[in-house]
Amino acid sequence: MTNRCTRLLALLAIATLAVSSKALEWKSVAQSVTTAPFQTKQAAVYHFRNAGSRPVTINDVQTSCDCLEATPDKKTYAPGESGEIRALFTVGDRIGLYERTVTVVTDEPGNPAHLTLQIEVPAVATAAPRSVTWQANEAAGEKSLEVTAAPGLEIDFHEAVPTNDAFSARLETVDAGRHYRLHLKPRDTTKPASVAVRLFGREKSGHDVVVSAYASVE
Repeated sequence: MTNRCTRLLALLAIATLAVSSKALEWKSVAQSVTTAPFQTKQAAVYHFRNAGSRPVTINDVQTSCDCLEATPDKKTYAPGESGEIRALFTVGDRIGLYERTVTVVTDEPGNPAHLTLQIEVPAVATAAPRSVTWQANEAAGEKSLEVTAAPGLEIDFHEAVPTNDAFSARLETVDAGRHYRLHLKPRDTTKPASVAVRLFGREKSGHDVVVSAYASVE
């Protein structure tokens, strides 16, 4: 039993040494960023230094999503040399909070390094509430949503288009460029129906904007 315990302790010590012997020291392994309106790409840079006594080679860099690219500035780093992993997130039409991971595999023993990137993509305009509902056989009166541009933006919303003719849509300007009101009305509440309404606008910078709102009869 004593010999077995001794062997287990030795293995644990070797494992601990392997993990603690990793030479790359990271300035930060987690970053959090917020994109600007209409931004299409978001970059992040992770700095490190080879604090070990031998060269370290990066064998692979993997990302958790095809919306994220990540590359090192070179492949092998001498003792004492600094380097960086440069990540690039494609924003596209995403809105909300996203978290992505970069895995850096080197020729060192132990587990690879895991870097995280948290990206907040604010909406350029919002509809509140985002949807309205009528109950079956409820009076088919108008219900409204408030549409507002994000602070600092001026968006001229000029058209509201339902995806089907089960509902009518009427767009009212409350404060041009900043605040609009969308009035929706079902044509019939005796049977279930639903619709998405696309609000089309253009920001003063020339960027086109589309906001979606929803309505249903349940």
